[in-house]
This record gives sequence, C-alpha cells and structure tokens, in this order.
Amino acid sequence: MLKSITLRNFKCFANEIIPLRPLTVLSGVNGMGKSTVIQSLLVLRQSIISHTINREGALLNGPLISLGSADDILFENSENDDHIEMLIKEDRNNHLFRFQYKKRSSTLPLVNGYKPNNIIKVLSGQHFYYLTAERSGPRISFPFADHEIEKYNPIGNTGEFCSFLLSRHERSEIGAMQLLYQEENIPELRKQVETWMSELGQVLQIHLNEYPKMDIVGMEFSFIRDGLPSMNYRSTNVGFGITYSLPIFVVCLLAKPGSLILIENPEAHLHPKGQVAIGKFLARTASAGIQVIIETHSDHILNGIRISAKRNEISPESVALHFFDYDPHKHSSRRISPQLDSDGRLDQWPEGFFDEWEKGLAELL
Repeated sequence: MLKSITLRNFKCFANEIIPLRPLTVLSGVNGMGKSTVIQSLLVLRQSIISHTINREGALLNGPLISLGSADDILFENSENDDHIEMLIKEDRNNHLFRFQYKKRSSTLPLVNGYKPNNIIKVLSGQHFYYLTAERSGPRISFPFADHEIEKYNPIGNTGEFCSFLLSRHERSEIGAMQLLYQEENIPELRKQVETWMSELGQVLQIHLNEYPKMDIVGMEFSFIRDGLPSMNYRSTNVGFGITYSLPIFVVCLLAKPGSLILIENPEAHLHPKGQVAIGKFLARTASAGIQVIIETHSDHILNGIRISAKRNEISPESVALHFFDYDPHKHSSRRISPQLDSDGRLDQWPEGFFDEWEKGLAELL
C-alpha cells in the first residue's frame, strides 16, 4: 500500500507530507487541497500508463484529469524555485518524481529520468479505480466500456461503465471475501451489491439487459416491500442517490486486496442514514486489504467510520483523517490530522472540522 505522498510546489502546497493509510479521509475548507492530493495520484497514473513519463514527463491533461498548463499547477508563492516534486512512499520503496517547471507547457519534463523497473505497482497496474464527484446520474441506458479509457480506470471516471462491469461480472465472486455480507452467503457480485446497497434504506434488486448491437446496457431497479418485489423502475425514476452510490459498491466489491480506490464525495445525493452506511462500508472495504482514499464534506461519513472503529470493524491505526486549511505564515495550505481511538473518539477538533452542527445548535440554544 501507499504510505504517504509529499507534495512540493504543487498547486496550493508549498511542501506538505500527507500520510496515507488503508482508509484515508480528506476534508477541509473548499480550495485548500483535498482534491489536489487525489489529482497528484491521477497525474502520475496517467503519465505512467500513457508512457508519457518515459519521454516527456508529467502529462497534465489526459484521460483521468485535466489540470491545464504548468502555470496552473506551480505553487503561486514559490520562491525562485521552478521544480515540482511528488514523493511517493510504499511499504519498501520510495519514488521521487521531480519535474522541471516549463511555462505554459502541458507536460513537465522529469528531472533525472524515470526508472521503469522501480514503478509504483498500484499506480501502473489494473487494480486502480477512481470516481469523480460529478458521477453519471440516472440514464435510460449506460455505455459499454471503452477499452482505451478502461486501461486507465475500469469503472470510468464518472462511473459510466458501472452497469457494464456489473453485467459482465454479476455472477463472479467478489474480490475480497471479507466483504461478504454476513446475512447473504451467496458471494456473487450482483447479489452482494444488492444486499449492501439495501443498507442505504430500501431492499432492492438490480435488473440489467445488454444490447450488444448498440453497445449499451439497460438498467432498472425493483424494491422488496412486505416480502414482495415491486414493478421494475427505470433508473431515471428512482432518483440520483441510488445511481450515484452504485459505482462505489461495485468497485469496492469488485476490487481485490492490494487495489487502490479514489472516491470524491461518496455522500453525494444520499440522505444521512445512507451516508453513515457508506462510511461503514468503506471502513469494511479498507479492512479487507483494499486501500481507499476519499474526499468528503460529510460528518455522517465520518461518524460511520468512527462507529466502525468502536465496533472493531477497522483498527484506528488503519484510518488517517486529514483536515486542510490555510496557513497564513507559510501562505500555503496545511494539514491537521486528528487521531482516532478504539472508542471512535478523536483527540482534537480543529476549527472547521465537521463542527457546523455544534455551532448551529449552540446558536439556536
């Protein structure tokens, strides 16, 4: 697994070390670096997979992320230093990527070259998944996987290949048997996805139909009420929450131990109960040997993780909580990292760290 990433002169960071754990939670003020941490990993992956890093260096605009030109990513308060660095630490290896700033360029030359025999396995292999905050909403149909994009991200950045993957692997065993739902012993992917998603509020069933001549998959949902299934509903008639959360369950249950999953705003379009359930599920996923990095604004997601720690479903040492805000002394974003204990408690609550509920309640009282 990845142990940490150090970002120097990259976007809002002057020089910051971000420890990574099986489950890493990125939170904080808007524009202070949550997305930047994820973007750094995306830039490295698309540069490695495209082989651009061997020839030209960092590919700033590609299938995973588009960051513009070098002018857009150089730390604005950089003092006479035109190098951008990303240091990745794994269990046994360190990987330093040092890029030369080149004005208005869409690629950054790599200083000291690239060693293909010392690659970051999780960023260069097939067990990598990324879901952006703006995911594919309800549709009448969903596309087959695009093989060119699929090699970068099998689920598709917006989860657009989710239905296709679920259709093709619906009877396959889930990737990590530790994620087998305790009351449902059938390890098939679709059945496990349905059962875990029922934790969001309603017991549901997923119905998929492939149309190979059109390269699309049709998807409908039915709900079990009073022990009986309802009629089938188009995804366009069941709201955004189910469609937005479906790719999260599919990638986590499809992923094998050793995989890396990056998710932006897993709470999107879910009510509080569903957000807590997602938090618990992601904690369970991390405990199964799958590394998960999430960006979130949800205190319910956090509470789901804290409850999981108290229930011994994930060890506190396996969770990293990072809050980002502005450091006026360094004119840079900074990291504050509350520590989680086995009772689900935190050792500190920085100003702005999921504290709006208490502030609002105090004012109302």
